[in-house]
Amino acid sequence: MERNDAMPRSRALHDLAINVLFERAKSDISQGELALRSGVSRPTISRIEREAGDVGVESIQRLADAFGVTVAKLFDPGFQGDFVDDAEILRRAADPDSEFVDAEAFDRAFKEAKSPAPRYRKRGRR
Repeated sequence: MERNDAMPRSRALHDLAINVLFERAKSDISQGELALRSGVSRPTISRIEREAGDVGVESIQRLADAFGVTVAKLFDPGFQGDFVDDAEILRRAADPDSEFVDAEAFDRAFKEAKSPAPRYRKRGRR
């Protein structure tokens, strides 16, 4: 079945995209650096972050390993509500620094994720 823009994206692909983007921003690395660390191609990472297609289990495992997290964490929907109560604020304040992401690093990762992946050509071909 061919996917078109009118079809809703799966929740799992959305959660995966957000979590890969978040983990990449937390590590403050580019898609290219993540590709080197994980063995997953940069175009595949770009597709994951743009929710542009399905991805294989092996690629997901490689990304999880590169980030030092479980595959389950890459699919964790996280906090979905709009309301944050006092208990949630206190819980978040107690999180270790490793759970926080620099806003500028996240902005760089987000901009890279939303830009199209470069197309590569064989030398001499146009």
